[in-house]
Amino acid sequence: MPIATTWPTVTEPRGPQSPELLLRVAEGDTAAQDCLVALVRRRVHTIALAIMGHAADAEDTTQCALVEILGSAHTYRGGSLYAWADRIAVRTAARHARKRRVRAARIDVSADPEHSGTDSAPPARDEAIARPILEYLSELPEARRTVLVLRHVMGYCIDEIAELTATSPNTVKDRLLQARRQVRRSIRRDLVCLPASTRSSR
Repeated sequence: MPIATTWPTVTEPRGPQSPELLLRVAEGDTAAQDCLVALVRRRVHTIALAIMGHAADAEDTTQCALVEILGSAHTYRGGSLYAWADRIAVRTAARHARKRRVRAARIDVSADPEHSGTDSAPPARDEAIARPILEYLSELPEARRTVLVLRHVMGYCIDEIAELTATSPNTVKDRLLQARRQVRRSIRRDLVCLPASTRSSR
């Protein structure tokens, strides 16, 4: 029986175009800076948590990424504000992860339609898993965790993830496939270990 997972989602992955806001941020307007932080903070934290794997590391990385986003306002050239901020967040978090050598682990799910060529059903929200999905995410190696979150949480396509992570589309597809397989194995292992009464109640 296929195992579905409920992914925490971040809406509006493409985001607004905000040249006026970014211009004001670049000029040092504190109200504009507060507005920009409010717009992107949730997304930045989601990316930081996905890449760092631990809440304390993610909070530190989120703060650093937000500072870098504010300091990079002059580099914004139009297009999606969220994609621009996500790119900076991924770069900052990856740099922090390399420095700190955060622990790697495991996760898995099903194949991606873009990888296998077949559609898969969306996650069923009423199908329980043994642990919160973020616990499975925290077990993944950094590279797999990053692409999985960018794909399923942030809503990016394969080519966009390749651009965000400076890798090839084929590498992204391979990491996604391996990540899903790892998560699926972990979920199945945990479900097998659950008492029969608990499994039947789910």
